[in-house]
Amino acid sequence: MSRIGPTLRPAVLRSPHASAALFDAGMVAPPIQPVAASVAALGLDALICAGMPFLAAALAQDAPPVELVGRFAFLLGVLTLGGGAVVGTYRHAILFRRREQVAAVLRAGAAALAVVCLAVALLADPLLMAPAWGGTSAAFVLGGLALGRLGVARTLAGGAGRRFAQRTAIVGSGLAGARLLRLLRQLDERSVRIVGIVDDHADLADGLIEGVPLLGPIAHLLGLVRRGMVDEVVLALPWAEERRILDLIDLLSDYPVRVRLAPDLISYHFPRSASLDLHGHPMLRVAERPISGWASVLKRAEDLLIGGIALVLCAIPMALIALAIRLDSPGPVLFRQKRTGFNNGEFEMLKFRTMHHHMAEYSIRRQTTRNDPRVTRVGALLRRTSLDELPQIFNVLRGNMSIVGPRPHAPGTRAGSRPFEQVVDRYAARHRVKPGLTGLAQVRGFRGETRTEDKLIRRVESDLEYIDTWSLWLDFVIMLRTLVIVLRMQNAY
Repeated sequence: MSRIGPTLRPAVLRSPHASAALFDAGMVAPPIQPVAASVAALGLDALICAGMPFLAAALAQDAPPVELVGRFAFLLGVLTLGGGAVVGTYRHAILFRRREQVAAVLRAGAAALAVVCLAVALLADPLLMAPAWGGTSAAFVLGGLALGRLGVARTLAGGAGRRFAQRTAIVGSGLAGARLLRLLRQLDERSVRIVGIVDDHADLADGLIEGVPLLGPIAHLLGLVRRGMVDEVVLALPWAEERRILDLIDLLSDYPVRVRLAPDLISYHFPRSASLDLHGHPMLRVAERPISGWASVLKRAEDLLIGGIALVLCAIPMALIALAIRLDSPGPVLFRQKRTGFNNGEFEMLKFRTMHHHMAEYSIRRQTTRNDPRVTRVGALLRRTSLDELPQIFNVLRGNMSIVGPRPHAPGTRAGSRPFEQVVDRYAARHRVKPGLTGLAQVRGFRGETRTEDKLIRRVESDLEYIDTWSLWLDFVIMLRTLVIVLRMQNAY
């Protein structure tokens, strides 16, 4: 256990300083993930690239065939979005800067137009490429891209921008923290909202440092992280406090938040060209939030796609299973149980009931064992084939779970005689991502009852490996291996 661990792990605390910080940072309304602004900008660019060529064709007298217009718009959109991603026009910070994002998107659009026009001239009948339509399309596309980005910047400059801003908390109330605040203000970075300053050793009498609320001890910061109000934590502490910095990094690495280490005082004199991170200032990237940014968009799209297909395919079998459960034993069809999910939050997980209703275990004081007398006849078959897990498709579609991820555990579950949290130091780190219907640990055989601590350790090691090495390909492999296991009925009891 780290030296400061016990003092940093209390339950969520509240304070007037934290409330003032939330109000000042514009977080009275629910926050929105910063990547949502990038997704909106990308969608707007795609709509403009797809629609403007058809608008130009409707206005032009010598417009080319609709097929050619469609191919032109498709290729233009692909190249513009791809070029925009390369030049950084969808980066979160640039969306708050009007001139920079307009210039970047116009460069990407102009380059895409040049490539598309060249391709049409070389591969299509030149007579089909009407000059009037081509010129009008180019003007409409470039004008639409510029006006769209001006609208994005104007929207984010207002109150809506506060909900999309990256919420940053600074740990350290000394000279390094104060200087970092002043430099961020000089940059006028609207893409970053300083939630407040955190320091166990600070004097709370004033409550403000450089006009920014002092939140109090680290426990208050952890409470904000648990509530989804902090995206990034910057450690602005003297590097001589090595032990304290390492303990904080060890603690924060178990939470779904990015962690940066600010430079010591001398580093603020470096030129901006020497910077590594955070808007032109030297920063060391200590910990990243896993499956964040565009990766989270892809992950959610995967969940919705696979979950939607699974629901369509399994609707009739699920109805038949529900009927069999009702005929087999009295009680509800679904079994609802509290499980620990993303960011240590609880959610209600759904399963088909496999036990006699009056014997069902809701608190997991006693785990299910092989040939458990509490399991019904239908329940035994459902467990053997994993069909009891099918209702969790609704958890996936709701956003409580993913198709692939660490399996959710019930609070208070034990390995041997000790709670899971006491067996593995980094057990909480598996909650940095959403739990899954299946996971790497399950396809490796680490599933079912945890009679020994070694079984839990192996399961958590696989969960953390999945989080650190996540990719869409890894998800596909795990889903494929899960399907093979289910077909072979190699499930735990």
